[in-house]
Amino acid sequence: MPFALLVVLLLNLRKGSAETELQAFFDALQGQPLADTPSRSALCKARLNLDPQVFVTLNQQAVATFVSGFAPVLWQGRRILAVDGSTLRLPVSPAIEDAFGAAAEGPPLARISLLYAVGHQLVLDAQISALCVSERELALDHLEAMQPNDVTLYDRGYAAFWLLALHHAKGRDFCMRLSRSTFAAARPFWTSDVDSQLVTLTPSAYQRRTCRDQGVSAEPLQVRLVRVRLRGGETEVLVTSLLDESRYPTRLFAALYHQRWGVEEHIKREKRWAELESFSGFSPVVIQQDFHANILALNLAAMHRAMAEAVARRHFADRRQTQQVRWTNTLSALKNTLVCLLLHTGPAIEDLWCRLIGRLARAVDGVRPDRIFPRDHPGKLKIGPHMNYKRTA
Repeated sequence: MPFALLVVLLLNLRKGSAETELQAFFDALQGQPLADTPSRSALCKARLNLDPQVFVTLNQQAVATFVSGFAPVLWQGRRILAVDGSTLRLPVSPAIEDAFGAAAEGPPLARISLLYAVGHQLVLDAQISALCVSERELALDHLEAMQPNDVTLYDRGYAAFWLLALHHAKGRDFCMRLSRSTFAAARPFWTSDVDSQLVTLTPSAYQRRTCRDQGVSAEPLQVRLVRVRLRGGETEVLVTSLLDESRYPTRLFAALYHQRWGVEEHIKREKRWAELESFSGFSPVVIQQDFHANILALNLAAMHRAMAEAVARRHFADRRQTQQVRWTNTLSALKNTLVCLLLHTGPAIEDLWCRLIGRLARAVDGVRPDRIFPRDHPGKLKIGPHMNYKRTA
């Protein structure tokens, strides 16, 4: 298979068997049913020579092009990013167990980490590794994709002195949730009456060793602690490098940290709607290809959805609620349509693209803010397959 066809085939929100995907791909490409297709073995042979890095590079170019021409979504003049990690169930094979590690029970697992631009709903950087690599270590690789004007949100599993110090050394701002036992200097704040306070974190002997291992300074670090009171009565404490109370008032941090939920929703889309864990092979290179191709495919879907929402906001401006385009419709509409958009040119494709955006702009739901849903056993690995969702394509 030629390079361009192979890349677009893997971007076509693949979910079925190799034969099914090949047939649907070439039917869409040639504009007729039952088109001639290469064999499954030809596809497997072509994939052996495809570097997964091609999808990483294409993703960087696509994101850079989109954000340069689309209005930025900012908080207090800053771009908001979020980092989160998860695990993926992998196929069972000796090669995959050698690359990612064998599990004590159940299938092998990989650890993934995403750097997510909340406003544009795009993944800026994605990492996949063996399960033995921690989420904090994977977060290191995201730092190069951050910019000085960014503020990055982290869950409490990332709180470590060396990671905060590394952000400080690189001039990257953060807002991170704390647990009660993380920093000794922060413990009195939990029982105090103040909602915001500047404190100096002094590393312990263990924290100094981890700083030395990471090659970062172990000098004391001034941070700001912010209390967030939730509607259910629970209290969260955030640690942030945004020290200026006048520019970043305490009252804004509850809504700011709530934006981190976007990256968790994205991981759910990857796993359940795009069926990321339905990998198409039993080798490490196929796992890497499927993972990074899926990241790029959902980014392309997010870009089309953003453009359709811009049309929908004007079309439904008289409605009481803000309208958002349904993700399921976006993914369904792009399946096979993406093949034509990426591989064909000319007026017919421009017309197809306009019809696609128009169709998505009509598939909207009203946004109902401040809804709360309970989480069932958060943080625990569920046994068996994910909850069934209706397929998006």
